[in-house]
Amino acid sequence: IMKYFSVRKPGVSGHGVYELKDECLKEFNMFFYHYTKTQHSKAEHTQKKRRKQENRDEALPPPPPPEFSPAFSNVVRILNCDVMMHIVRTLLQRAVELETHLWTEAMVQMVLHLLSLGLLEEKQQLQKSPEEEVSFDFYHKATRMGSSALNAVNVLMLLEKLKRVPQLEAQKDTVNWILQMFDMVKRLREKSSLTAVAAASGLEPTKGEETQSTQDKEKAERKRKAEAARLHRQKIMAQMSALQRNFIETHKLLYENTMEAQGKEDAIMEEESMSSTIDYSRIALGPKRGLSVAEKEILTCILCQEEQEVKLEGAAMVLSACVQKSTALTQNRSRILELSGDTLDPLFMHPDLPCGTHTGSCGHVMHAACWQKYFEAIQLNFRQRLHVEQIFDLENGEYLCPLCKSLCNTVIPIVPLQAQKINSEDAEAIAQILSLTKWLEIVTVRISGYSVKNAKGEKQNLPAFTNKGMGNSALEFHSILSFGVQSSAKYSSSIKEMLILFATTIYRVGLKVAPNEADARIPMMTWSTCAFTIQCIENLLETEGKPLFGSLQNRQHSGLKALVQFAAAQRTTSPQILIQKHLIRLLGVLLPNFKAEDTPSLLEVDIFHILVGVVLSFPSLYWEDAVDLQPSSISSAYNQLYLFHLTTLAHIMQIVISSATESPTACSPENSEEAQSAQSFCREVCQYTSGCFSQDIPGWLVWDCVKKGIMPYLRCAALFFHYLLGVSPPEELLQDSEEGQFKALCSYLSLPTNLFLLFHEHWDTVNPLLQRWCADPVVLSCLKGKSIAIRYPRKRNHLIELPEDYSCLLNQASQFRCPRSSDDEQKHPVLCLFCGAMLCSQNTCCQELVNGEELGACTSHALQCGAGVCMFLKIRECKVVLIEGKTRGCLYPAPYLDEYGETDPGLK
Repeated sequence: IMKYFSVRKPGVSGHGVYELKDECLKEFNMFFYHYTKTQHSKAEHTQKKRRKQENRDEALPPPPPPEFSPAFSNVVRILNCDVMMHIVRTLLQRAVELETHLWTEAMVQMVLHLLSLGLLEEKQQLQKSPEEEVSFDFYHKATRMGSSALNAVNVLMLLEKLKRVPQLEAQKDTVNWILQMFDMVKRLREKSSLTAVAAASGLEPTKGEETQSTQDKEKAERKRKAEAARLHRQKIMAQMSALQRNFIETHKLLYENTMEAQGKEDAIMEEESMSSTIDYSRIALGPKRGLSVAEKEILTCILCQEEQEVKLEGAAMVLSACVQKSTALTQNRSRILELSGDTLDPLFMHPDLPCGTHTGSCGHVMHAACWQKYFEAIQLNFRQRLHVEQIFDLENGEYLCPLCKSLCNTVIPIVPLQAQKINSEDAEAIAQILSLTKWLEIVTVRISGYSVKNAKGEKQNLPAFTNKGMGNSALEFHSILSFGVQSSAKYSSSIKEMLILFATTIYRVGLKVAPNEADARIPMMTWSTCAFTIQCIENLLETEGKPLFGSLQNRQHSGLKALVQFAAAQRTTSPQILIQKHLIRLLGVLLPNFKAEDTPSLLEVDIFHILVGVVLSFPSLYWEDAVDLQPSSISSAYNQLYLFHLTTLAHIMQIVISSATESPTACSPENSEEAQSAQSFCREVCQYTSGCFSQDIPGWLVWDCVKKGIMPYLRCAALFFHYLLGVSPPEELLQDSEEGQFKALCSYLSLPTNLFLLFHEHWDTVNPLLQRWCADPVVLSCLKGKSIAIRYPRKRNHLIELPEDYSCLLNQASQFRCPRSSDDEQKHPVLCLFCGAMLCSQNTCCQELVNGEELGACTSHALQCGAGVCMFLKIRECKVVLIEGKTRGCLYPAPYLDEYGETDPGLK
């Protein structure tokens, strides 16, 4: 072993480490056959780290391949066969076109490894033998164009593009090394050709007399064989040319017609490609919405290994998933959470985001029928083995994913994305008629009509803006249908069954109640978990500094796509009258004319939850007694655009009110157009709040607050509409750069970059809304300083800061006294790493009665602080305790090390 390794002297860890010797690094093979997956990753990371420390590139090419024995010499031809080249080109093409669901970085690594092997093999053969004797032509095959029109590129061209793919930044050095190898093999072939020409001209220098005759014989033999091969190729080419000429002469008319048709076809294809390039738009909302990318999904069940295409009318396929309550985004950990959800109304989320329902998935796919059999088998096995402890709760639907063993408690049905195409001519025609004002009038009449029906003829008060220049014939109850309708999507019985099952699980876990498929709150919980999960993912991406699109893991991408499509489809399993009632209550926040007694103030709701709810419930307005309808693509485009504009206006209003107490900095930047618009808007708000809102706040400060505060909302909206509609985002949102992100988001979501123009463009319509928002008692109370509004952007949560020296914690623990105990010193003090509270654990003094059960201090604190999940540091034992509920927990090493670089559990 010492031939390859040297021993590094022991450091703080107290033991030596084997390190590969420098002279053996060239023999490192990343795809060594006996590596496990973990060893492969660890070896790659170690080698790259070592090369980085030595200021070398991070390319890890394979070692020169050994020479095969004559009996196996043809094995290398696998590398340059046409099938292998087609596979390589196809995978590189997919990576370049960013079709992330069709490739992984590991697959690209394998392709680059194969390319490296092929080039090293050809290099070795060219160095040993002249070019005419080398039959291994990997270079020529790789630089040859693909045969199909979609694959008409060569490997070199694809590698050049691959260097610019942000997701493959780690492979950039390897790609550069391969390109250098291509150049080296090319020069070797050219050199070999020049040597052969020189030899044929008698210019090669002579050797010693002993080897002269042997070499002359070998050269003469090689020359004879090469000449014979050349003559044979010429003969075959001449025969083929003669046959072609003969065929053309015999079928001259057919040949001319074929060429003419081919020319027309090429022209049509070119014209179509040009028009598609011009029409293609990366805009998600409104009449200019881009194309929905509805791909054919063929998935493999991890249980039966059978493939199936995902279709609306087909058998259901599902993703294993886990639904849980979460306080990860809370802005106020002191808020008391409602532990029982029997009377809880989850339609409106407080802007504190005190507790949400998160849905995560490991991304593994199963047939619904296979999953049901698997779960039944687990239940049967558990009943037969009564004395065996399970780490999961079968009674609450928990199980371990069959493949990765992740803890799950439900499955998400996979609903295929339905492609939506908008006719540009129809969109332009409707744009002349359907303004925001007109749309609001039509929606108001429709909702009022439903209210009249439900109230059995009771007179309803229509909002003021429905009476402007309107006759009875102008706007009728059915006017909303005149801009395009279509029949609702029909789902198979198995998909409907899974939609109901997953929705019931969200309701059961999110509200901590018994399952009830008929409960009116099931649609509310569906929209809520969709919104909250998107907010959590956006928060994670922002915290880690990753781009909004293109950086999600496959499991996150699959889970989010399935969750949003499920949330859109779940509406069809509930009574449409119920969905309409929820929609009217949601709109009551945005349109004060629909405000009811239980409608919260604008400052008491999270606007993104409102957006998700109104967008997903709005198609219920198209429901008719006789037929089940939904809006057409063009109607949906306008509905989603105007709903988004309304919620954006409301959120801007939230941010402006919360920034009323902001103190300006010393220096004032330029008075930009946005700042002037903000100043003008502030004057209007001041007027409508009777001077409670100060108009002296600088416009640039208000604009700065709005721009920063609205970014999380815009990022969440972009994720939501991308997974709902399937429209590709702009390139700027695929890159890890904050520059241009705001403009790209505005472009993708059909917003002006000067957001205050939204108010000015629709001032006649927005003005009455603004007056009612400003007159709200909660808003006035906040402006008068009697209450505090949430500041935007919200703070991003993290674990508490711990002191560098552990003795500080020991001192803190020694000073802690339990308020319920007379003991001078607590034996088991623990520190909550979420909020910093010091608790008295493992003692009866702090037990609490929760829902009829006695719980210890940590468990009862976890219910309020982390919705049942929490992290504690046991100070006297230097251990971290992770708990979830009253029966599940584990120990974790504390983040403190001793002088040997090791943890010291128990402080021994």
